[in-house]
This record gives sequence, structure tokens and C-alpha cells, in this order.
Amino acid sequence: MFLRRLAAAVVLVFGSLTGSLPLAGTAAASTPQAGLSLAVPAYFYPGELWRQLAEPGVGIVVANPFSGPGKDFDPNYAQALSEARAAGITVLGYVATGYLGSTGRATRLGETTPLAWLAQAQQEVARWYELYGAYGLGGVFLDEVQNVCGPSNSYSGTYRALDQSIKSLHRGAFTVINPGIGTEECYADIADVSLTFEGTYETYRSWQPPAWQRGRDPRRFWHLVHATATEEQMADAMRLAKERGAGYVYVTPDVLANPWDTLPSYWQAELAAAKARDTAAPARPGAAVAVERTPTALSLAWRPTLDAVGYDVYLDGLRVAGTAGRVPAVTVRNLEPRTRYAVTVKARDLAGNVSAAGTPASIETRRPDRSPPATPAGLRADQVKVASVRLAWERSAGAAWYDVLMDGRRLLRLPAGLLPGDATVPVTGLTPATSYAFTVTARDDGGNVSAPTPALSVTTTVPSGDPISEPGGSVAADSVTYQTRYNLPFDFHHVYIDLDDDPATGFAVAGIGADYLIENSWFYRHAGEGWNWTPVDANPLVSSADDLFVWRVPLAGAGPHKVVFHGSGSSPESYSPVVTVS
Repeated sequence: MFLRRLAAAVVLVFGSLTGSLPLAGTAAASTPQAGLSLAVPAYFYPGELWRQLAEPGVGIVVANPFSGPGKDFDPNYAQALSEARAAGITVLGYVATGYLGSTGRATRLGETTPLAWLAQAQQEVARWYELYGAYGLGGVFLDEVQNVCGPSNSYSGTYRALDQSIKSLHRGAFTVINPGIGTEECYADIADVSLTFEGTYETYRSWQPPAWQRGRDPRRFWHLVHATATEEQMADAMRLAKERGAGYVYVTPDVLANPWDTLPSYWQAELAAAKARDTAAPARPGAAVAVERTPTALSLAWRPTLDAVGYDVYLDGLRVAGTAGRVPAVTVRNLEPRTRYAVTVKARDLAGNVSAAGTPASIETRRPDRSPPATPAGLRADQVKVASVRLAWERSAGAAWYDVLMDGRRLLRLPAGLLPGDATVPVTGLTPATSYAFTVTARDDGGNVSAPTPALSVTTTVPSGDPISEPGGSVAADSVTYQTRYNLPFDFHHVYIDLDDDPATGFAVAGIGADYLIENSWFYRHAGEGWNWTPVDANPLVSSADDLFVWRVPLAGAGPHKVVFHGSGSSPESYSPVVTVS
């Protein structure tokens, strides 16, 4: 009987696609006109520029205090997020994923494995929600994303797991991935939006998106165009964005190294260029029908709307998923077993107009099989440091995911496939000389959860000595090596390099004039005045094992010169003494 009802539901829902049932809103429509929503990387401190973002044409804003949330709550960011949310803007928190270590980018603990980056990114997400979840945070912006599938889809699979974990632990989270270039099609179902172009206007003029993106919902794609000098060029870039299927865009005359540190002088003209003349909302879509139910997922379909290019699905009032395009169907995952949800659907047209919600449907996930995986055994701390620990445990048969809880709060949800038996899980961003209680549970694909492990109490160590110690380096014929030990956790590790031994040139800091800068894994040359830097080289970081940071940069012919090491973020700002490298 159920199979007959299911077949009937599918025919009822999709019959309208073939003309056997009427579409919602079948009145004659004029030619659709594309609209754009501005999506702004607001890499500047809250103030007047943030207030200028509160415009109807702005859909997304990315907050980025410390290349991430930082460790401490900032009331000015909290106020900025709250005001943006009140203006109808989705505010996303910046989280780096380091290309999963595939390019040599290392985590704070110096690791380059996908597991290490996955764990660090999830902890950054947790920190964002801990600090600003109550102030309107709408989701996360995942930066430094790979664009290829990887061996056996290993890269795309890890990003898919990251996206799923974010949405399961933070229901309603809106996610963006930023490879900055077109991706392979394996990324099509990862995140709500993919940022597929980040570059100059000159490059954008001839760039084309991958063929697989054609015909999809424009609000799945975002383009960032910098070095767009004039208002005329901006208008042309906006036109190209519409032609190339982007629903989100931002154009600025600003240039590298950081083109996102202010708003453009033509901001009001850009807002006007994004608007579509069509302001009529599409008709309401039909009520959702469950085509398939499992304990943790609902496959839904509904009667389509005539001029819709995409649909958004809401559970209990929270947006949880969007379609890839016009097909009125989606699968919502990571749900709780045997739980009833109020499901509604909204349609979106090419101009960005959103319909009223369709008729609510009450749909329940299925009962699980009641055979949970075994409780993980042997939870232990393999390493304890000033601000981090490494956890390990025995794997459970049948586990698909492991949840790591810290002081009773879920911190991580890790796929079992990324956890070989000898893997350890890094937990960072902890407070020195502080006790934490960790537990781990195992989850299977049916939604069953094991009993938690006995709590493991871990106390981070007490820092000793100077925050920055052992500064030094050496000069070779074609390169210079710098090294120092950071004894406290910092978000930013800086090396200020005064190559010409002239404090009057370069960036003035700690009594020297820095002509070059190393910041974490990037190498810059000073340009212009103030904090203005041009990228020279990526990945100068050789190692950060045991908190001893070693960088090597291409400075041929360098003689003896002065440097200062600096740390900031997550710990009190600190400088080393000025040292001479020779």
C-alpha cells in the first residue's frame, strides 16, 4: 500500500512538469529580468562602513575579525551583526580551510592533513557560534577551498562532510565555499553558495564559468571582482555577472593585497546596478510531499511555480536547504530520527523575488533500527600543551561519525572514514592552565547514537618563559631563513623584516622600518604607506613543529638585517626583541 501511495505522490508532484497538472501561477509572464544581490566581504572593523551595508540590495556580509572569530567576544562585532541581521542581511563568519593542506598550508599546530584542517575548521565554526550565535550570525564562509575532486573524491568528500557537520550541529546555518575559481561538478551539492570567481576586472572580462553551472539557480553562485577602477567598468562587471549566471556579486576598485578592506566609492551606483525592475513575487509553490523518508533524511518534492529558478526549504521556520535549480525536489539530511517537522517551501525568481511560503506539511522521519554502535573505548589525551590537546580513542564498528564533546557541548562531528585507527584529533584554542572534560559518542547512518565515553579530564599546561623566544635566522645566497618559538597560542604570527636597515622606510614597527612581512603562511612586500602590502610568495612556512616556526623566503643577495617577531590574537599581543639576522 505504501509503495502505491508513494508512486501516486510522485506522479502528483511531477505531473505538472509534463503538463498534466497546472503550474502554480500560470498567468502569462513577461521576459524574466535578472537581479543581483550584493555579497560583501566586510574585512574592516565595525563602524560607519558596516552601517552603510544596511541596504535592501545587500544579501550577504562576511565578518572577519582575526582571519576567523578570534578567541574573545567583541561587543562592536556583536552590535554590527545584530544590526545587519535586523536589516535582512545574512552575516557569515570567516573560516579558513587551508585547501585541506594540499598546497602545504598548515594548521595552527603545523599539520597538513585533511583531518587536521577539518577539525580546526569545525572548532572555528563552534567558536563563531559560541561568541556570536545569539547576535544574528547566519552561517559560515569557508575560505581556501580546493576546486578539484581529489583522489577518489577525497577533497570534495571532506568538504561535503564539513558542510554536513556544520548544518547538523547548527541547524539553519547558511554555508558558502570559496575556491575562488570554477570547481569540478563534484562540488555541486556542497554548501548553499559557491564563490567561483575571485579576481580582477580584466580577468573577469574573458572568464567563463564551467559548463556544468549553466541553467542552475543563480543564487548558488557568487563572483568577486576587484581592481575595477571606474563606475563604467563596475556596470560592465555587473552585466557580465548576470550573463554568467551569478546571483551574488561584489565589485570594488580596491586592489591586492586586501581588496576587501573598504567599500567602493561607487557604492550607491553599485546598489542601483544590482536592482531588477521586476519586483513581483512568484506564486506560492505547492505543499511538500515526502517521496522518501529515512531516520535522518527526507526526500521532498512539490508542485512547481511557473517562473521559479530555485526553491528554499524550511523546517520549523528555519531555512535548511535549497534546490540546485528549477526542479522542485530536494533531500534534507542530518535530521533527528522519529521527529516530526513542519515543512514549507518558498520559490525564487530570476530577479531574486521570493514567494510567500507554500502550504505547510507535517512530515516525520522514520524510526531508527535501535541498534546503536558500541561506545568508543580508550579515550585518552596523547598530547597536552599550553592551548591544545590531542585526543585518541578506539574505533567502533558500524560508526559513520564521531561526536567530540567538550564540557558537555558538541565541538566536533567527524566522519569515521577520515579517522584511521592511529589518527589523533587536535583540539586547539584552549586556555592555558585550565581543565576540560571530553567525551566521545559514535553515530551510525541510521541516526543511532552510542552511550558517551567516560569523561576524560585534561588540564592544559602552564606557560613558562617569554611569549616569543629563540628569535633568529640565517642568510643564504638566494634565500633567508627566520625562526622563533611561540610559547602562547596566537592567531597571527608575524615577522617584520627591515632589509635596508632604515627605520624611515617601510612600515614603522618596534623601532624598525619593515620592508617585508611574513604573516602566517604568506610573504609580502611593503607598498605605499601604512598597512599596505603586496603578496610576493605563498607558503614560506617550512615548519611549526613543537611551536618552533621556521620560514624561508626568496631574498637573493640579502645582507645582515634586522627583524622583529610578533604574535597577536587569542593571547596578549607580544613582540620579540629586535634581532639581527646574518
